[in-house]
Amino acid sequence: MPKLADCTIAGARPETRRMADLPKPVHDALLAAIGRPIAEAGAPFNPSDVVVPHSPPRVRFLRAYRVRDLWLVWIEQGGIGHDFRLLGFRDAAKGVSVAVPIPREAGRNLCNASRAMAKV
Repeated sequence: MPKLADCTIAGARPETRRMADLPKPVHDALLAAIGRPIAEAGAPFNPSDVVVPHSPPRVRFLRAYRVRDLWLVWIEQGGIGHDFRLLGFRDAAKGVSVAVPIPREAGRNLCNASRAMAKV
């Protein structure tokens, strides 16, 4: 698990440190957005681009923040383009969450990008 800096986001509830603790609509929207298995924070993770049978997932949940109706989710993606990404999901009608577009370059500093998105 990478060492993550503390991040204070104005108006955010306490951070969620386990994917299992996300509300079901956010959890389901995250899985749909990634389209493949996601390792829980601290669970085995494959940071490389070499995938063999029974490899751990190449995506890992890091943490999430809730600001009003917006969930900001931090993930780590393995592979040749190993990267950290910020994904956003808003509460929607009928108990679902919908993806919010976030610029790809926003992942360079997850805390700063999360603070910027929290103002939107």
